[in-house]
Amino acid sequence: MFARTVTKNVLRSFSTAVSHAPPKKIFGTHGRYAGAVYTAASKAGLLEKVESELLAVGSILKKSSTLEAFFANPTIPRGEKTTKVNHLLSDSTKFSYITQNLFLTLCANGKAGEAGKVLSAFNELMAASRGSVKVTIISAQPLTAKQLAAVQKGITSMLGEKKVIDLNVAVDANILGGLQVMVDDLFLDLSVASRVNSLSGAIEAAH
Repeated sequence: MFARTVTKNVLRSFSTAVSHAPPKKIFGTHGRYAGAVYTAASKAGLLEKVESELLAVGSILKKSSTLEAFFANPTIPRGEKTTKVNHLLSDSTKFSYITQNLFLTLCANGKAGEAGKVLSAFNELMAASRGSVKVTIISAQPLTAKQLAAVQKGITSMLGEKKVIDLNVAVDANILGGLQVMVDDLFLDLSVASRVNSLSGAIEAAH
């Protein structure tokens, strides 16, 4: 009886444990760095603080083309970049150790030029953690309000009402007609160009 009670309590503890894993997987080096920062910040209870810090650093890099070029320049020694980071982020009242460690690690590993991509990936993880899903709709011609509403309704039905859709609409005449839809990493090609290419491929294979 005692053993059974202990087992139930242990299982209950595991089932209610907070997951610190990123809400989605982003491939590439920048995705791995962003995922590691997310996990570290989640465990420390500093997700929102780190998010605001990285947004601030990203804003600084965008405003200073000289600074951005400095970190992206592969000919500048890693030690010099590390010194620069220590100078910029040394104030522990403004920047957490997680943010400091991220940029120091990027410099030490020769990946400082990837900083912008890492920041974007982290923002994507934070959006996903809040139930936001990035959706891009590409059409050959601008969609009318009625057409866009119909597409959004279909996407909402697919994702569920609780998801927040971060919608981006683009026009590309090369797809000829129909739609191309990106839902996070899922690509749906419903374009006329895609069907034409498939038909051409089938004809060539027949010969």
